[in-house]
Amino acid sequence: MTKNTVMAVTGDVGAGKSTVAGLFEALGGVLIDADRVVADLWRTPEVVEAAAGRWGGDILDGAGRVVHRAVADRIFAESGRAEYDWLSLFLRPRIREELDRRVGRLGAGEWGVVEIPLLFEAGVAPWVTVRVFVTAPRAIRLARCRARGWDEAEMTRRESFFMPSEERMALSDHVVRNGGDRVELGKTVERIYNEVMALQKR
Repeated sequence: MTKNTVMAVTGDVGAGKSTVAGLFEALGGVLIDADRVVADLWRTPEVVEAAAGRWGGDILDGAGRVVHRAVADRIFAESGRAEYDWLSLFLRPRIREELDRRVGRLGAGEWGVVEIPLLFEAGVAPWVTVRVFVTAPRAIRLARCRARGWDEAEMTRRESFFMPSEERMALSDHVVRNGGDRVELGKTVERIYNEVMALQKR
């Protein structure tokens, strides 16, 4: 192989992306989580100042930290996409730069698992070897979202800002249908892993 194998895991809201990424990690992958990169960025002065400049100081708590629910209320507003698009244009280059850096640190013989919820919306990086899309029945996804404190209307509202699932599936190399059976899910992930590694050795 001329470069490290990198599996990008994406999928529907509440489908179990983190679970699938964790199963790939258990098979030996080096896990890189885009959501953790975003969380780190939200703690930087540059991002805090830009967000407060855009939406006002009421998005900050008493310690000057960003209140994520307040930001979500603004970017997922039903009035339009202007705030979501502004934040995307501001954050995505910074997220991509950090992901590039972390993938670039993979050592010889290592392979990466990068969990990227907005893989296609943000543009697929050239270091992505395989694109894995995770989906699940709506009832299962809704139950997981309710555990986060979202009702069905909130889940639907957020999904409306993303590319349709069918389009993202069509752009993926593998689709994982997570029906909630952890044993079957593990078998599916292992099958994909074996197929990918066999192809990379050719």
